Amino acid sequence: MNTEAGASGPRHDQQVDAEEAGPGVGDLSGTALRGAGWLAIRQGVTALFTFAGIVVLSALLPPADFALYGYATTVILLAASVGDLGLGAALIRGDSGDRHLKGSFALQLVFWVPVCATIAAVGSIGDGVFGFSLATISALSAALLLLSLQTLPTALLERQLRFSTLVAIETAQRLIFVTVAILLAATSGSQSSIPIAILIAAAAGYPVTLIATGWRWFPQFVRGEPIFRGFSSDWWQARIANQVSYAAYPLLGGLLFAAADVGYMVWAVAITSVPALLAPTVARAVFPAIARASDDEKARIYRQMFRGVLLLGVPLVAIIFTCAEPLVRYVFGERWLSAVPLLRLESVTTLIGLALTTVVPLLFLTLSEKKVKWLMVMAASATWLLVPVLALIMSYRAVSVTTIVVTATVLVVVDLSLRRRLDYSLLSEMVPATIGLLASVLLGFVIVGLADDLATTFLVAGAIGLAQLAVNIVLGGGVNLRSVLRLISEGRRGATVESSPTVPAGS
Repeated sequence: MNTEAGASGPRHDQQVDAEEAGPGVGDLSGTALRGAGWLAIRQGVTALFTFAGIVVLSALLPPADFALYGYATTVILLAASVGDLGLGAALIRGDSGDRHLKGSFALQLVFWVPVCATIAAVGSIGDGVFGFSLATISALSAALLLLSLQTLPTALLERQLRFSTLVAIETAQRLIFVTVAILLAATSGSQSSIPIAILIAAAAGYPVTLIATGWRWFPQFVRGEPIFRGFSSDWWQARIANQVSYAAYPLLGGLLFAAADVGYMVWAVAITSVPALLAPTVARAVFPAIARASDDEKARIYRQMFRGVLLLGVPLVAIIFTCAEPLVRYVFGERWLSAVPLLRLESVTTLIGLALTTVVPLLFLTLSEKKVKWLMVMAASATWLLVPVLALIMSYRAVSVTTIVVTATVLVVVDLSLRRRLDYSLLSEMVPATIGLLASVLLGFVIVGLADDLATTFLVAGAIGLAQLAVNIVLGGGVNLRSVLRLISEGRRGATVESSPTVPAGS
């Protein structure tokens, strides 16, 4: 998100391009490595804030009110993923002159203002589709607008590799969100506590992001903006499909199940998302190297990254799956015990998600963009079609079961595609970590009975996590950290991404 402000014109465009060109080639390795470090720090801090917020809000709010956490996080993910309408891709690629910035801003306003106003209007009619109050739906709609508008200046920061600035802003926003949500839940306990918190965080972060970029571009319509066509459009539609799949939990769940059941679903997803928080960050950091590499090199680079994600994420999956009951009992409280089966189901979706989240950059850079897009669209459609049918049999567990079935199918299709194109197999790469997971789960079911208080629960959890890690490493699933850092530092300017890849340079 950084740009110099000033009068429009060719001279100013040249100034912007020169200042946004980033470090010279000799400095790229160090810059990319520092960027990866900043992103890892940001994700670690965010994970701590997120988990702390979930624990405290779980204690303050009943499941029915905690369901609003799912709607708030849907707004965050939707805005971050599709808020730029695909226009941020062109900014990251290099089109950052006055004309493009003004036109992109105008298109954002034309799209998002009516969409958010419509959401607020429809949601406020009567009791609303989900029974939201006027304050709740208004706060969610306004937050969606502000966070979506923030994506363009964020893209400028990423293009300039100003990761330290970006990390500071995003971390502060998450801290504001969690802190305000806890304070409002403790003092008022109203339905709108979490939505108002996300609105305050969005209102605080957007102007700071504009200031960080020196933003002075007013909206102005111009012809030829790269929207709803080409690579950016395919990428944008694919990201929409991914978010629609995630939104099935609060949105489709809110239509089919009671508010308390939706609260259990959202809570289980929030807990099990912690092992996967590093996955999009790692993909974001190594994408420049993948974008510039040959097919053989792409597979080699991705392999190191994926092994690292499995090394860090799967032990947490093993702990959550095996120690679900004592963790819930001693950390979150008795009233959440009904969600233990959901927690175990969502652990399985997390395991699959570790692969599918990280592989998206590789797919878009090696396969047909349209085929990748339609694969994701079909997966989202299948999820929304199957959930109502399975809900007749398994109630609110239907969303989790459907997600497992659909994502497992997508994983097999992706694996077959990569085998044909790169002679690389995701499923084969997952074998050591999966065997380690099975071994640690078997061990866990033997020793989990020892967890009769919080201290022993943590000890048992640690033993299970270490067991998974040891088996994974023994079977050759470890990663050479020095090799990973070297691969990250091989990245080139112009291919940074948001939370997954956007557009490779020159597309």
